[in-house]
Amino acid sequence: MKKIRIGVIAAAGKGTRAYPRTSFIPKPLFVIEGKSILHRNVELMVKTFGIEKVYVLVGHLKEQIISEIDHIRLAIPKVVIEPVDWTKKGLASDVASLEKTIREPFLTILGDEFYYRTDHDEFLKVLKKHPNMAASIGIVKTSLLSRIRKNYSVVLENDKIVNLVEKPENPPNELLGLGSYYFTPEYFEFYKKTPASQKSGVIEITDVIDKMAKESKTGVYATTLSCEYFNINSMQDYYHAVYEVRNDLFHKFKTSLVIPTNNNERSITDVIVDFKDKFNEIIVIDNESTDETLALSKKEKVKTYTFPGDGDPTRLGEQVRRGIEYTTGDIIVVVSPDGSFRSKDFPKLLEYMKDSDMVIGTRTTRQMIEQGSNLKPLYRLVNLLMGKLVEVFWWGQEPRFTDVDCQFFSVWRESYERVKPQLFTQDRKFIVELMIDIVRSHMRCIEIPVSYFKPVGQVEYRVRDMFSDVVHIMKLILSKKFYLGENRDGE
Repeated sequence: MKKIRIGVIAAAGKGTRAYPRTSFIPKPLFVIEGKSILHRNVELMVKTFGIEKVYVLVGHLKEQIISEIDHIRLAIPKVVIEPVDWTKKGLASDVASLEKTIREPFLTILGDEFYYRTDHDEFLKVLKKHPNMAASIGIVKTSLLSRIRKNYSVVLENDKIVNLVEKPENPPNELLGLGSYYFTPEYFEFYKKTPASQKSGVIEITDVIDKMAKESKTGVYATTLSCEYFNINSMQDYYHAVYEVRNDLFHKFKTSLVIPTNNNERSITDVIVDFKDKFNEIIVIDNESTDETLALSKKEKVKTYTFPGDGDPTRLGEQVRRGIEYTTGDIIVVVSPDGSFRSKDFPKLLEYMKDSDMVIGTRTTRQMIEQGSNLKPLYRLVNLLMGKLVEVFWWGQEPRFTDVDCQFFSVWRESYERVKPQLFTQDRKFIVELMIDIVRSHMRCIEIPVSYFKPVGQVEYRVRDMFSDVVHIMKLILSKKFYLGENRDGE
């Protein structure tokens, strides 16, 4: 059996159904657990088939794709990766443009398809069984006919394909066609014989394969795969993929809690005891308290560090960032030390972390606010208006915020590291800054309702405090929107 040495990855499309994100980032560069889909598909080709050279078809935002290729080359140096410009005439034409370059069998994978725990080595078994076949396409069995309606279906005689239908209204069976193909050079000849689709006006790759299946002497065979398959058409498809993978791996992730303190001896013990059994580690970062806060924290046997802030509460943002530097967890949670939040809401944060980069609490649900807390109407109104202002300024990223000062939130370390160079706010408005930078880096920040209890040592919120907050948050929003730039790629 001949070795498959050549791979082709289609990474040129605009991905219009995933707008607005694909206006800034091409779908093959969507990240799932630390690696882009493009990186994962190159890795799949090399590890499973020993592929030596990969052609990546590029077009939309191709500079970003080429930059990612440079990154992949460093991670997988034994493979040659070469970008090739698209034809703008569809996938079939893009693949056919490689005719003068490829003169042997090759494997093709669509750049926006993600395979989790896959057995692509089944292609090799089919090739061994049918060494002279013209092509093979990957299929999976699914009871969700809606997935087949969005892709294509196949009709088989044993494992030989006799018919292929693009986006069938009434799927003939439960077999879903995938974007993984094994082609011989016969593909190029059949492409020339295939007429353009009346619907799209271009030659469709499914029509080429269908013609090969019906007219090729050696036939087209199905490779049945057993895997979690994600066709990333929309943002919901992407979030679904992220959720499923993280949900599967969630037991492996380590959690860290950061508690920034400053003279909180009346509440710190209760906060630590409440959260202690929920986390792999707790970090108390103390701003030179003059009371027993640090001693009480040490008594609870948690990690304690001193922040050299002279007890100045206006350096809270800097203090929290220092505390995060001491953590070792994959998921970082920050909570205020005054007892205003409870660990009972922590599981909610974790569940939403499975498909988000940051989850932040909102204290706007009246039924979840303890009577006597300092959340008076004026304070809630300011937070609501500022949250809506962030929504308006980053409307294209589709954020939904009603609170910009909730000191109970969680963030993935990986996501935090991506935005860390852009964080500069020293006071408690570091929270809204982090929210903004997560959003403007095209990551997902979700807001969820949490219970809010009367804080120990609460401070009255005055009208002048309101005006000060509004002015400073407005300056922060404007600087992030216009001075630093509206959109970032998170790198």
